[in-house]
Amino acid sequence: MSNITRLTYMFKSRASTRLGWVLLLTSCSWFSGWVPGLTQDFTGITLSTTALAQKQPELEKKLGKYADAILQMEPLRLQSYQQVQQIMGGALPKDVCKQSELLAPVGNICDRFFNESAEIIRSNGLSLTDFNSITEEVRTNNALKKQLNEELLRRKRN
Repeated sequence: MSNITRLTYMFKSRASTRLGWVLLLTSCSWFSGWVPGLTQDFTGITLSTTALAQKQPELEKKLGKYADAILQMEPLRLQSYQQVQQIMGGALPKDVCKQSELLAPVGNICDRFFNESAEIIRSNGLSLTDFNSITEEVRTNNALKKQLNEELLRRKRN
């Protein structure tokens, strides 16, 4: 084996070992919230913590608009529910408007409710996507649900 071949073999061996360690440390530190970096003069390694993006403040800004929309939609929801209840005669499933084979008058009431609700949502400065994502977040986040309930009570009092 020539000297050049021997040096190349040693370098490749050490380089792949170093690369393996770098990848291992980078992966471990990334998962733990620490990020490796280089100093400004590239002579040393630094570790710093990561800051995860928070969508909570954006959500909190929209929560007031969401609460207003809910309060405006509630009378419409109750009215629509009572109309459907009269037509169908009795207790209704929770998702009656999502049923596949509705009587024509019930379908019309559901369509009207959805269209008017969408208009209420938009008039309060929210997109339908925003409204639906906040609804899902409130279902899974108890702290946000509590905050929404407090906001609804505050707005009802005013």
